[in-house]
Amino acid sequence: MKTLVAIPALNEEITIERVVSAIPRQLNGTQVEVLVVDDGSTDSTVKLAKKAGAQVISHGRNMGLGTAFRTMLSYARENGFDFMATMDADGQFNPEDLPALSEPVINDEADFSTASRFMDPALLPTMPKIKKWGNARVAGLVSNLARIKIHDATCGFRVYGPKAIDRVSCFSRFTYTQEVLIDIARKGLRIKEIPTRVRGEREFGKSRIASNLWRYAHLSAEAMYSVAHGHSPWKFYGTPAFSLIGIGVLLDIFTLCWWITTGAIKPFTAFGIGGLFSITFGILLILFASIADISAANRKMLEEITAMETRRIREKLSTEHL
Repeated sequence: MKTLVAIPALNEEITIERVVSAIPRQLNGTQVEVLVVDDGSTDSTVKLAKKAGAQVISHGRNMGLGTAFRTMLSYARENGFDFMATMDADGQFNPEDLPALSEPVINDEADFSTASRFMDPALLPTMPKIKKWGNARVAGLVSNLARIKIHDATCGFRVYGPKAIDRVSCFSRFTYTQEVLIDIARKGLRIKEIPTRVRGEREFGKSRIASNLWRYAHLSAEAMYSVAHGHSPWKFYGTPAFSLIGIGVLLDIFTLCWWITTGAIKPFTAFGIGGLFSITFGILLILFASIADISAANRKMLEEITAMETRRIREKLSTEHL
């Protein structure tokens, strides 16, 4: 059985060689291959990653962390890997924690495991209070959308089992951490958080993702909304649609009754106009829900086809190896 340890990297020449060299080449009985996805580095990241023994795929220009994740996932699928671990190239995660993080997945106790910086109070990292507050708010939002309790939704130190590799989807260009958690949870896969000690701040330089908190919050919310409404289009569009239509009908009935009783619409003209607008917007949202529902069905069909093809490749390579 094979595990891919995949690392996205952008100008990480200071730490990449040390990180790759520290990754064990066997992990809980599986053979390990290290892949570095170079997302447009202009320094010596690629050269040093290869020197340390990693396979390297280069995007040529900066495409974003979400795109890097899809590259890693495609490589794992096309090469028949049973498991995939992801970690950062900046040295915030300790490769020595990989055995503990991967153990429940490799032992089939979970389909997906993720390191949690905030689950155990004794392991809380040192970081600015605003970042701790932001992480807590994001974890709460992801927990609501995923319908399970999540303590740390933004940590990229994770392990994916065969079912997660086969079925996970990610469409965001900017990041993938929250989107993937929601997607895996809504598909009913088993998730386990592992309390892990993680460096709270980068040892060198600034974060490539969270350096601008407002931009990070906006793009993360966009990604979370996209995956959540893809799984529940009628909840996101249908509920407000029928609420608007109901409010509009009540306003217009009230206005009609007032007109029948008094022979005039005033002083409730605004109620009548507002009711018509409310009904109109509700009908538009129903149309959006119908379109989104069709899109979600097509997405599920494509995901099943991808999962079947991934399993076929894994079985074929396993048979050839035997």
